[in-house]
Amino acid sequence: MHPIPKFILTILLSLSFGLVVSQNSTTHSTYVDDKGVIRWTLDDSEVHGFGINYSTPFAHAYRMASRLGVSHRDAMRDDIYHFARLDFNLYRVHVWDTEISDTLGNLLQNDHLDLFDYAVFEMKKRGMKFVITPIAYWGNGWPEPDSKTPGFSYKYGKAGCLTHPEAIKAQENYLFQFLSHVNPYTGLSYKDDPDVIAFEVSNEPHHPGTVEEVTAFINRLVAAMRNTGSQTPIFYNVTHSTHLYRAYLEADVQGGTFQWYPTGLVANRQINGNFLPHVSEYYIPFANDPDFKNMAKLVYEFDAADAGGNYIYPAMARSFREAGMQVATHFDYDAMFLAPYNTNYGTHYMSLPYAPQKALSLKISSAVFHEIPRFSDYGGFPTNNTFENFRVDYENNLAELISDSRFFYSNHTRSAPQNSSELQEIAGYGNSPLVQYDGKGAYFLDKIDDGVWRLEVMPDAHWLGDPYARVSPDRQVAAVHYTNRHMRIDLPDLGSDFSNRAINKGNAYQTSVQDGAFDIMPGIYILQAAGSRKQINPEMTYKNIRLNEFVAPEANLNVTLVKKMSSDEFIAGKPATIRFEVICPQRPARVMVSMFGESGSRQLEAQYKGADIYEVVVPEYATGHGMLNYFIILDFGDYQKTFPAGDRGMPFDWDFYNRKPYTIQFFPASEPISLWCAHNDRDEIMMPWNRQINTRPAFEKGKANLFYDLDQVPYSQDSSGRTHIHTFKYFFGSQVKGRAEELNHKEYLVVRGRSLNGENVKLDISLTDKSGNVFSYPLTLNGEDEIYKIPISSHSDGQFAMIPRPYPEFKPWYAGIVNHDTFSGEDLETLQVTLKDDESYDEDKGVRFYLKEIWVE
Repeated sequence: MHPIPKFILTILLSLSFGLVVSQNSTTHSTYVDDKGVIRWTLDDSEVHGFGINYSTPFAHAYRMASRLGVSHRDAMRDDIYHFARLDFNLYRVHVWDTEISDTLGNLLQNDHLDLFDYAVFEMKKRGMKFVITPIAYWGNGWPEPDSKTPGFSYKYGKAGCLTHPEAIKAQENYLFQFLSHVNPYTGLSYKDDPDVIAFEVSNEPHHPGTVEEVTAFINRLVAAMRNTGSQTPIFYNVTHSTHLYRAYLEADVQGGTFQWYPTGLVANRQINGNFLPHVSEYYIPFANDPDFKNMAKLVYEFDAADAGGNYIYPAMARSFREAGMQVATHFDYDAMFLAPYNTNYGTHYMSLPYAPQKALSLKISSAVFHEIPRFSDYGGFPTNNTFENFRVDYENNLAELISDSRFFYSNHTRSAPQNSSELQEIAGYGNSPLVQYDGKGAYFLDKIDDGVWRLEVMPDAHWLGDPYARVSPDRQVAAVHYTNRHMRIDLPDLGSDFSNRAINKGNAYQTSVQDGAFDIMPGIYILQAAGSRKQINPEMTYKNIRLNEFVAPEANLNVTLVKKMSSDEFIAGKPATIRFEVICPQRPARVMVSMFGESGSRQLEAQYKGADIYEVVVPEYATGHGMLNYFIILDFGDYQKTFPAGDRGMPFDWDFYNRKPYTIQFFPASEPISLWCAHNDRDEIMMPWNRQINTRPAFEKGKANLFYDLDQVPYSQDSSGRTHIHTFKYFFGSQVKGRAEELNHKEYLVVRGRSLNGENVKLDISLTDKSGNVFSYPLTLNGEDEIYKIPISSHSDGQFAMIPRPYPEFKPWYAGIVNHDTFSGEDLETLQVTLKDDESYDEDKGVRFYLKEIWVE
């Protein structure tokens, strides 16, 4: 690492603390008008932008590329191609200042800075713009321990950087040098680069002090940036230390930056449920302040962290636009080489090759930001699930865009454009009325000319495990696989008798088309209608890509897995289907299910349903009250593998020793249905962490209690400030789906628990359905009874608690929605238990009680 030479540093410092560098006024491409709108200088039109955060030049991603022997530049070029396919036109990054500065704030010319410059250069080729945050304040370790770095942030830490005089001087110096730095690949300094539409001073400062002190701090750093001559709009984070929001409004900045993590962060597992109520509105507590209304607004980070569904992103984009946000960048796109392990930020997961449905959802979100006006109003949830040309659907895990020219969908859909002859672009996953595909990767269809389309097919993506669980480079969570799949396309512009020609490098695959249907392998193809004479050069440019460009990982599926998709509980005497996914490098010749139980044994061949899904119907005689065990056998011809063990051999071979089977329990319709059990379900609870709430073993074997041993009702930060309230949620939808229809016939909600200090405890027990309706049951625990039976019909309309708690912390505790459907037992899927403060609680005794189990009967 080499600091800037001393004689240059002297000149720069003199400029920083007195002179203003002259600048050609044409270099800044954007400005903020007096109504708080970012506009293009060229024509005064409103700026629209949507994209990603991405960190390969820095920190963990940089180190992992080095360890794996991956070229950083090649990796970035590959990812940037995917950005183009997903319609990302904006890049934001909090630069790891700790890796490119010294303790005095001098800019270091090193590999990190060079790679950042190169990334900007490559993104500019694709037409991308930039929001740059020069100061991150973070160490460079996550998820590893921080390493010793040369920068001022390492020396002073975030807290010190916000208050220490020498640290503030270092930041002034650094900001001046960073903005003045000339990117050797573009020949432009960042202060003069017209593709930089905004600077954000720093990442997520947590300010102490007074409004006046914080405003003065911000103004010093802004002055250092302005002393470079830059006229680019400067923004400051307004979602942290919001009690000081006046400091931000009074500072010399043109806008505020916002984040949104509506499902919390770092659950260390995938969380489930309908989170659309969480994103129905982007609430800003100071939205009506006149000074705020004149500020520009951008989103620097957002994600529905730990939520594996792909339906939610366009809803977040809609709410951002309704709140007046002009541009937004998702956090964080995973580099293709690192995505199989998701070690960069394990609470997030975004990758076109490895998470295609989530990536398509972001592509749709880009369209939201470019198409719907700021401050639109689409009503509340669930009315706002459909808005303009967009629709989000939790139950079908689907987001879609349908317009005259574009048709995008993130999952199987029955929707279709009204006039498909006008279409110019399709991007999808699975089946639609226009494209049927039994593969598991994304595909893109782009109209090049009349009767000529470019087809891009990505390899199959497989999640081998929970990508949000604890991370390790030794734990592969996703893989891609190349296999022959079937596709059918029904477009009037192509007809049913079109040709299909592979054009990407190394792709010699040949296929014939019959009635619009053909076999296909991943790659790039030109589809040309019969009779079309158009000559297509594979090297020609289309929008911001080359026709024959194809970027995808090499196949890395090296395991054979079976993922069970059906319930472990069914109603006795009713039809039951065992459904599962087979993930393996080679499709088995046959898949068998070997069943055995009180009714005898039988082996049946499973039926292939497409996309690696198999099903077998349990014989009626085997569905009686009792247990049914079964094995899944994959027959590859010369050998077999048996699951759940995953070992070679047949389950009843003499030397097959790992004989633990899958088990289904068949319950009589009259039996109770467990919704939550402290012992079995303790790791799946969603709630704000509190050291005085924990699970403890009970006297009964196999039982435990969730103990609340509280000095007072916990407080949480929300839109009203400090609120004394605590809620836990538990998603039971998956475990009861085989018996869901019987929920319609249950009469009582039963709670097992007890107060422990002689004081009554008031709880709200609520059941939430798939559509977000909340049915509430008030309950008072005493110190004598342990079992409480509440008539299910006695429910009242409840409130939807936003658990996990979101960031920013000023979001309300409850989503502002009301019930819109009548009670339907079979649609219930989430338990919600809320403890509120009550004047009757004795402060000396605290609040002490336990919950053991909740069921319906």
